[in-house]
Amino acid sequence: MAKYLFELSGENSELAIAELTALLGNTIKIIKRLQRFVLVESQLSEEKISKAMQRSALIWKASLLIKEIPSLLLDELGKVNWSFVKLPFCVRVDNLTDRPLGGIEARLAGPIFDYYVHHNEKAKVLVNLEKPRTTVLFLLAEKQNYVTKLLWKAEKARFLQREPIKKPAFHPTSLKPKLARLLINLSRAKEKQLLLDPFCGTGSILIEAAILNIMPVGIDIDSRMIKGSGTNLKFYKLNAKLQKGDALKLEKFFKSNSIDAIATDPPYGRSTFVGARSLKSLYKNFLKSAHKVLKPKRYLALLYPHYVKVKSLTDKRHWRITFESEMYVHGGLTRKFLVLQKY
Repeated sequence: MAKYLFELSGENSELAIAELTALLGNTIKIIKRLQRFVLVESQLSEEKISKAMQRSALIWKASLLIKEIPSLLLDELGKVNWSFVKLPFCVRVDNLTDRPLGGIEARLAGPIFDYYVHHNEKAKVLVNLEKPRTTVLFLLAEKQNYVTKLLWKAEKARFLQREPIKKPAFHPTSLKPKLARLLINLSRAKEKQLLLDPFCGTGSILIEAAILNIMPVGIDIDSRMIKGSGTNLKFYKLNAKLQKGDALKLEKFFKSNSIDAIATDPPYGRSTFVGARSLKSLYKNFLKSAHKVLKPKRYLALLYPHYVKVKSLTDKRHWRITFESEMYVHGGLTRKFLVLQKY
């Protein structure tokens, strides 16, 4: 059983932990929270952890815990088995304390040099800050310090080229790619599985799903949105099945129990009810229709505005609420996340 350390997005740690759990399933046990970091136990290999994190939205780093040490004194650093370090290497530090860190990375690299000199006097110890084979990542906390091997780190601009403003078919209500990716992960859709977005708009969720090698299907009652989705998918050289249709009548387009996952962001304009008498009617009838086509025990991840009481519209005989959270947008809007599992 290995221990892994994850750095979570500062935007919403609750959502980040939910995403982590959705990606890794029952294979992890959370041991400790350290501000924006979480320490877990898992039987998963380093390779599987790294692969799972590549599709994350709100995880910044994943590393393998090598050793916990009470201090950074040379005696404690000398107890670490540095054989995991492949050359060239570099040392990085995340600091959760108020301790000054001037020159600490170079100082912490010293014991690693000493290890290689002691075990192989002819070893050519190299440091490469840009392209190291091993990044030794230290997390400094108040009562304990953590020596880890970095497995994966998110690229800062990984979603930049898919922001709504970058897409040829732009709509002001388009979902940002990071939130689209998060919804997909919360729906627990896996590679090659069928993921449905019944309010696909200009295709934000479809694009992220296709990038993850998931099979996306988009439905929208507005033919202009279907055309916009097609334009955007083509722009990114991706494919998805598109269908003009009513999200309140999904059974007309899909067989019962045929969809692996649903991830969607229904329209939330107070005056835009899209085929329903009211927003309340829209959500209630959508959930009823979605239940017919989703496979048993599978998940629906929903993003909606705070002023719609979706929980009260959810038939508890058909759905189990597995997660709920919220994210502040601006003074007039807080967006809520709801993950439902079909009974």
